[in-house]
Amino acid sequence: MVSKRSFFSSKLFKITFGIYIGLFSLVWLLSSPVIKHFITPQLAQFNLELSEESSIRFNPFLTRVTLSDITLYKVEDSQKEKVFSLGEMSLQLTLWQLLFDKIVLSNFESEQAFLKVSQHDDRLVVAGIEIKEEQKTQPTTTQDVKPEPTAFSYQLISPEFLLKNFDIEIEKNTHNEGNKEVNKTHHIEVKQFTLTDVKATSAEQQAQLSLTALVDKTQLSINANTQLNEGQGDINSDITLNNYPLEKLAHYIKPFVQLQGSLSFHSQQRVTLAGDTVKLLVHQAKLENNDLLIALDNQQFTLKHYQHNLNEVALDLLSGEVTHLAGKSNIKLTDAAINQGAKKHHLLAFDALTLAEIDFVLDEEPSIDIADIILDQLIFSKRAALEPSVAQKAIDKINKVSAKEHIEISAEDIVKLPPVLQLKQLTLEELHIHQNSIDINNIIFDNITGEVIVKEDKSIANLIKLLEEPSKVATNEAITEVNTGSQVKEVMQADTETTAKVPTEKDNFQFSVNSVRFINENTLDFTDFSVEPIYQRTLFIDTIDIGALSNHQDKRNIQTPYALVGRSNKYANFNLSGYLQPFSDVANYHIKGDFKEFSLPAISSYMKEATGIEVKTGQLNTALDINLAGEKLDGNVVVLLQGLETGLVDSDEAGSLIDQGALPLNMAMGMLKDSDGNVELDVPLSGSTSDPSFGFHSIITLITQKAILSATQDYLMTTFVPYANIVSVAITAGQFALKLRFDDLPYQVKQVEPNSNQQEYLQQFIALMQDKEDTRVSICAISTPEDINLTSGSEVTNKADIKRLKAIGEKREHALKDYLIEHGKISSSRLLFCKPQIDSSEGAIPRISISV
Repeated sequence: MVSKRSFFSSKLFKITFGIYIGLFSLVWLLSSPVIKHFITPQLAQFNLELSEESSIRFNPFLTRVTLSDITLYKVEDSQKEKVFSLGEMSLQLTLWQLLFDKIVLSNFESEQAFLKVSQHDDRLVVAGIEIKEEQKTQPTTTQDVKPEPTAFSYQLISPEFLLKNFDIEIEKNTHNEGNKEVNKTHHIEVKQFTLTDVKATSAEQQAQLSLTALVDKTQLSINANTQLNEGQGDINSDITLNNYPLEKLAHYIKPFVQLQGSLSFHSQQRVTLAGDTVKLLVHQAKLENNDLLIALDNQQFTLKHYQHNLNEVALDLLSGEVTHLAGKSNIKLTDAAINQGAKKHHLLAFDALTLAEIDFVLDEEPSIDIADIILDQLIFSKRAALEPSVAQKAIDKINKVSAKEHIEISAEDIVKLPPVLQLKQLTLEELHIHQNSIDINNIIFDNITGEVIVKEDKSIANLIKLLEEPSKVATNEAITEVNTGSQVKEVMQADTETTAKVPTEKDNFQFSVNSVRFINENTLDFTDFSVEPIYQRTLFIDTIDIGALSNHQDKRNIQTPYALVGRSNKYANFNLSGYLQPFSDVANYHIKGDFKEFSLPAISSYMKEATGIEVKTGQLNTALDINLAGEKLDGNVVVLLQGLETGLVDSDEAGSLIDQGALPLNMAMGMLKDSDGNVELDVPLSGSTSDPSFGFHSIITLITQKAILSATQDYLMTTFVPYANIVSVAITAGQFALKLRFDDLPYQVKQVEPNSNQQEYLQQFIALMQDKEDTRVSICAISTPEDINLTSGSEVTNKADIKRLKAIGEKREHALKDYLIEHGKISSSRLLFCKPQIDSSEGAIPRISISV
């Protein structure tokens, strides 16, 4: 028997082994030129060229393929473009494992690779080779049967699959609406891609994946591991993307002119495969956006920060259809604004919007529960600041007008163009949203500030107008032209038929809110430069409370109580309450309350242009008790006019004949005045709101009845004899009523505040007002030319001088009223202002005229 040692030392073995070594060495040596020789004509079919330094070697000893210095060029029109390159790649198989039905990829490493992918409209080119979709052929007969897939009997094993520094360039060329080619480029730089512990058979699959890459210079990392049995099991993964530049996506969204910002995303999830069912459970996910800018033709939306957190989100799919979606989340937006125009006027802006503790279930009956929605620092319609030179011109103009009108106006604040509306905070508490309903526990408005500035041309200076698109205008004009004649009738008939369709109860969207409240300070300012004198008013809303309101079928007839309390300027106030039933079978509304101490001279700016008459003095108090059921109005309004006196426009001279130009109106009012100089009208209201003339007949009848009433001089004389030093009673010409008249309170030239010389008069006046608690008086200041350094007796015709004298008169009126309130504890509602007058007669002295 020949020994093994003698066999390996035999000549035959040595020759055989030498041939084996030589042949394998020859294959290793010649593999690169041979492979390049045969691959070159194949590449030429695609106009591809392999660089000369490229090396493709096969090591038969280790069953290893090694590629190095690979560069592939696309050759077109004598121009060469690199479409693929590879620094080094090695792939090694362990062949002897095939004996055990295993394909073992013992080594796969690749470094420094480049791949270019191009898409030209509908053509996809990868590494210079166009990828065409296979055309699907229809089976010729219904008996065609797909072959059963054969079982794969080998196990694939790969301890590690490694890619490093793999750069992918994606270029997409499309044509826009103007048929101009638009180029978009994306870069994916795979820093490291690792696939480890791969074991796969037709029955079981397991692997671990790790990816670190830069997508358009944005860091992307993915980690995953899977353990599947018969295609069923779990895939656990986490994904992180940090600050992806959104401008890379701008060309894919046609309506947007500009898109900027950065997007970040992180999530941890598990995918469970079970037959036709796929379950996704997102343990946690965070979506963030920073410095977002979305621009259309004339509007821009900016958002400093957006954050959306998701927790325990479950998604179930059955045969590709969603059967269950539920989870928890919260959302916060910070520093958002919708701007318009090149100057970036703020149409709408807010500091923060928070949606807290969102629970959602989107199944057959979807529902969303939100603990709170909080909107902070809302601004509506805030125009951009004017250029300094333009702002200064506007300030100078306003100061000139205010000096002329003798009205205190903060020109700087006006020129800043404050927003039409500001809201410190809006809170919606406990929202329950279902498919056909929404329920809200509380809605709270905190500190609303509004301001409207009317320019001389009647437009609102601080209101931003939305520009209508030309295409929309053209569409509207086209609709107007089409809908003529019989077509208009068809459209109207169609609208009638649509309106006649009553939706079912299931289709009705239901909502309810338990309460609506306005808290803290709420003010509305109004400034009107289109009238003379300039009109200013501030409305203070102290209370707005609205109770539970719902359109649910079982709650429609429940009355919703409300309360509205507020003030206007310094003394006017209102207090209203009632209930609402807007969803009952017949809508029902009730209001009860009063308006008090509304100074009527303030409305002269709007009366005089239309009537030629202005209110010199007077105050309005109103009490309401009105109910509206459908179109049927029923109720009562009590109107109390105190100290109402009128005159012709620009009648500033005290006692002038022009002042008698309002005799017809004064005469009518005088016929209605009671002994206190008040006109009280009790006006019953009834009828239908669809009838424009409802209620007029009752007012006329009331005036006729009250016109025959008058007081007696004896009554007034008896009542006011103890104060004869400061009052007298007389029949005023043209008034047809007895009138109580106070003696004038004299002032020194340029004096504004009451002084010691007037103490005797003021003490007796305070005593009278304290004794006669129902007496109300009008305070009317009369200035003289000497108050502004003009000669006594000179006629004042200059408008600026008239404004200055009236301004001094207003200051005297306010100072006297404040004095009487402070020292006499007299209610402000009993002291009425009137329009200041001027006495330019020789020897006239400044004074305040007081009358009932």
